[in-house]
Amino acid sequence: MSEEKKPVQINKQRRVTVILLLLAFPVIITYLNNRATSSRKIASTEQEAQMDTAMASSDLSGSNPIAFQKAFKYQLLKDSKVTDFSDGKRLHLGHFFMKDQDGTKISVCQRYPHIELNFSADGVAVSGDIPHTVIQGHCTVAADGLHLEGILVDLPPGDYQWVWTGIKLYNSDKTDYLEVTGYEIISVLGTPLSFSE
Repeated sequence: MSEEKKPVQINKQRRVTVILLLLAFPVIITYLNNRATSSRKIASTEQEAQMDTAMASSDLSGSNPIAFQKAFKYQLLKDSKVTDFSDGKRLHLGHFFMKDQDGTKISVCQRYPHIELNFSADGVAVSGDIPHTVIQGHCTVAADGLHLEGILVDLPPGDYQWVWTGIKLYNSDKTDYLEVTGYEIISVLGTPLSFSE
């Protein structure tokens, strides 16, 4: 009799082991899935935190007038970049928030819907004058909320090296404006930004 009980006990042990493994399998899968999901959430949270920090640094609405005069220039220029498109090069500027006349927080494009980019020919004089050109565009916030849509840099044809020498953001009747000089551009970027046609 004891010999017959041994195979039965072994079969019972195998069944119990198989049942325990089958019960543990979903628990293990759930545990691994939660670990993978939580690690993805952490990366997502870090990206959101970086975006929140960038958005907070672009909020100049709490600045006093003197601090604002320095801060808007830095915010406009610090992440400026040039991109190539099929229709030419585009210059992208940084976006920021400010106060309107009533003290309400608004986008810079709401107060100043127009942009002028000024360029001067480098190392050239025609009849004693340095060639100069102005490119106008509209102030539009890019999809990322951190930049302005790129302005097409359509320079006059010629063998000139054009240097970016100024920015002017202004309202419809040009009575209210913000301005950045070529020296201020160089002080933020560290070097002049040149274009050739």
